[in-house]
Amino acid sequence: MFFQNLSRFNQQIAAIEGNLSITYAQLAQAQQDTKSQIQHSIGDAGQLVFIKAYNGLSTLVVYLATLESQHCAVLLDPNIKEADLTRLVEQFRPAMIAHCEAAQQLRLELVDPLPTPNTLGNVGVLLSTSGSTGSAKHVALSKENLNANAQSICRYLPIKTTDVTLCALPFHYSYGLSVINSHLNQGACCVFSNASPVSREYWQLFDEHHIASFAGVPFSYELLLRLRFTQKKLPHLRYFTQAGGKLAAEHVVALANYAAKNDKQFFVMYGQTEATARMSYLAPDKVLDIPESIGQPIPDGEFKLVAQSGIQIDDADTQGELYYKGPNVMLGYVSCRQDITDLASLENKQPKWLATGDLGYRNRQGDYFINGRKSRFLKLAGQRLDLDDSERLLQKAGFNAKCTGNDNNLLVGVINGQRDVNLIQEIKAWLHQHLGLHPTKVQVLPLTTFPANANGKMDYAALSQLAEVSIDD
Repeated sequence: MFFQNLSRFNQQIAAIEGNLSITYAQLAQAQQDTKSQIQHSIGDAGQLVFIKAYNGLSTLVVYLATLESQHCAVLLDPNIKEADLTRLVEQFRPAMIAHCEAAQQLRLELVDPLPTPNTLGNVGVLLSTSGSTGSAKHVALSKENLNANAQSICRYLPIKTTDVTLCALPFHYSYGLSVINSHLNQGACCVFSNASPVSREYWQLFDEHHIASFAGVPFSYELLLRLRFTQKKLPHLRYFTQAGGKLAAEHVVALANYAAKNDKQFFVMYGQTEATARMSYLAPDKVLDIPESIGQPIPDGEFKLVAQSGIQIDDADTQGELYYKGPNVMLGYVSCRQDITDLASLENKQPKWLATGDLGYRNRQGDYFINGRKSRFLKLAGQRLDLDDSERLLQKAGFNAKCTGNDNNLLVGVINGQRDVNLIQEIKAWLHQHLGLHPTKVQVLPLTTFPANANGKMDYAALSQLAEVSIDD
């Protein structure tokens, strides 16, 4: 597996953080030393290890050490609120909390008293479903899930042993974690950074370390495009990837054109935490032709579409719910200590097909498209409203908007920009005319930027909270 026998890459540089670097031989030794320390402290097997996953070398070492042991790593946002951490400790009863910090600083804190060991089976990692710091619902991923996804990614991404990738996505986020796993699988180098794309430090890393690839979510690419990313040369950059949500087609085209003109490759990908990160990718040579597509399943993966009646859809251009099957599909969900007591039993309940909750269709060439979310619906005054479809229509009409709400009203967050003060009435009038929504059923909230969660995804819950504050004010 990718986390075993790391010393086979010997003196290749495995990871860099600031002025610190570590070879694969050194990383393997650090992994074994930390594994011994963990096992000496909490026993040989069956415990949960909470890891406050700072984006750096300390997290990398304790993550790999936990995978090598018979314990289970629970990756958390390093900035988790103390109240949220306390609640998770009460719910899951970990044996240890690993506090990871910069400059390879690691502090292992024992929970007193140690909980009774669990039957973990082959569960390797628990990841939050939403990226929110206090979410109690976690996805249980086996070591085989993690390894299978890393192997599949390496079969379609051109990762070389000599590559250096920029790891700026959160370590505890499934997309960011998959970047790390796949590069370790190939013996490549991960450069960890918490710098923002708007900082000089971020771009200095490209020159200093000859960055060959990087990954981003829609929010980060929208920011990069505003920063005129497509005017940068970046001579060592070979390819870049996008996942974590749907990027607007015009942005996909702009990035694909940049890649084509500068001898680079741009990969659009689709995934969920429940599938250990990746389920499909759109080949770079197709991006300009079908920029709204998520492409085809990753190697060893398979899609199917299911109608509302439960019948599988075999015809092209027919909408249904997207299902995925592959060795990277999770074991199941856990949300409390009771679930943890026998994680091994999850291996007998592992879903054969994962219901993604996304609605889509397949073209005649076998490429898939997502055009809605099964659960993203409201029912306003007896009218069923597709929130994703509403967002697309508003975007097409020239409004940079995101939609959420409840069965009482539709909430529209909109980037104000340079529009006039009549923006709220303008949007309400447009929705009334085109969707038949009465203005009293619509709340419009002008924003300077959309709220994003720790993973860089659109945070609809935060948008709702902003609206509540706006009403209170």
